[in-house]
Amino acid sequence: MRRRYRAILIIMVMIICLAPVVSGCGDGSKTGVSNNGAGTVPEMAGEVKGEEARFKFIVCGDPQNNYEVFRKVLEAANTVDFLIIAGDLTGTGTEAEVRTFLGEMEACKVPYYTVPGNHDVDTAPVEVSFEPYFGDVPRSFDYMNTHFVLIDNSTSTLGFYPEEQEWVKADLAEASERGYEHILAVCHVPPGYPYAARTTPEARVGVRANKELVPVLSEGGVEELFCGHYHTYRQFERDSMIVTITGGAGAHLHTSSSYHHYILVEIDGKEMTQEVIKI
Repeated sequence: MRRRYRAILIIMVMIICLAPVVSGCGDGSKTGVSNNGAGTVPEMAGEVKGEEARFKFIVCGDPQNNYEVFRKVLEAANTVDFLIIAGDLTGTGTEAEVRTFLGEMEACKVPYYTVPGNHDVDTAPVEVSFEPYFGDVPRSFDYMNTHFVLIDNSTSTLGFYPEEQEWVKADLAEASERGYEHILAVCHVPPGYPYAARTTPEARVGVRANKELVPVLSEGGVEELFCGHYHTYRQFERDSMIVTITGGAGAHLHTSSSYHHYILVEIDGKEMTQEVIKI
């Protein structure tokens, strides 16, 4: 009898311990809300559509260890629903730099999402230098009436690689069926831009792959693609999709007319407005 009770007790303990793991694992897909970067994501507001869907968020790119500038972005982000960072959180992607970044984010309590930049994978691949801290990429999440797609094109020898293209196509098709009023995407390197001043033959692979960003995203119904990488502000249109470059959250500026900045985005039902805020 004692052995039987002990066996029952062991089974009950295993069930209790495994319950939270099972409830959070889903089907293993990267589609939908991912919380691998524990504590980094805002509390989802659910599918709210129509005139009731009102929220604000900030998009910035390329802090690159310049916390004198980036802290000003974080201060502003405390007044909105969440922050999106379009890569290059660090200068070289070392563990020390990542932990410094995480410490800054923990101190200010700003909910945020991010994608990796080429500097973040400078010393180790994305699976080592980024995903253990910030969650899997690619991935997507929903906030009220808007669907967000987070894309990894940080590695110059891969860019927007074919397997990722297929994942994004499937994700956007599902989002289209659900009828979101806005679909937005984020990656680091803008389509058509090199990874460095001198492009190696290996890096040309990534540049060519990134040319698929516009057709894949535009056909999938993406309204706007936010990028970083180039340390300035630029905006242009390709295939009825807006491409916005915002690389002004701390890194050295690329042109004499550039300035440190972030973008304040406001969703009000079917309307989306944005403002470039100089720092």
